[in-house]
Amino acid sequence: VDTIRDGRRIYENIRKAMGYVFAIHIPIALGPLLAPMLGIAPAALPLLPLHVALLELVIDPTCSVALERQPAERDVMDRPPRGPQGKLLTADTIVRSVVQGLTVFAAFFGAYLFALGGDASRAPVARAAGLCVVLTANVLLVLVNASGTDPVWKTVLRLARDRVMWAVAAGTLALIAAMLYTPLSGLLKLAPLPAGALLASLGLGAASVLWYEIVKAARRARIIDN
Repeated sequence: VDTIRDGRRIYENIRKAMGYVFAIHIPIALGPLLAPMLGIAPAALPLLPLHVALLELVIDPTCSVALERQPAERDVMDRPPRGPQGKLLTADTIVRSVVQGLTVFAAFFGAYLFALGGDASRAPVARAAGLCVVLTANVLLVLVNASGTDPVWKTVLRLARDRVMWAVAAGTLALIAAMLYTPLSGLLKLAPLPAGALLASLGLGAASVLWYEIVKAARRARIIDN
């Protein structure tokens, strides 16, 4: 029984990891593609190649380490066995990932455009705001999608003693601080954000992911009714 349970946990975690990778790459891909179509100068693009490489250095460990460690969901043994022809990446997973990715993209690109204000000289500030949104959303995507029904606060409590998840969260905050408030900001073509703008970017990044908790709440209500 323990072997079957662990097998189901691993299978579900692989599906979650694939959905996460799909979702988080949507804003990274769409931002640089859409900006030139809007007439934004190449020097003022929301993400430069260096930023994409930096984001990949964050995304890959999050995917391979944090998601692999997710515990099994409570009802994992109550589900019927999957068929031999069952797909690893289902239509539901794709749709959810696309919607989540587009929501993060809207928050990221909206923050960037608002901070840019049509002035290419403000590109470092605009990029900084957008990157804060994406990095915040990156961590919360893992926590929100850890369970299809349980609220995110239960996931946080379940992982409260997991040093890896704490390392991912602390590492993200440290990365934001290093990118914006050390000499590294100049090398990355970024600029420090005022406290209010920083909090607004972090909050927008959180909101771009936490809205999915409403969907999960509706799903729990349907399960109770049935």
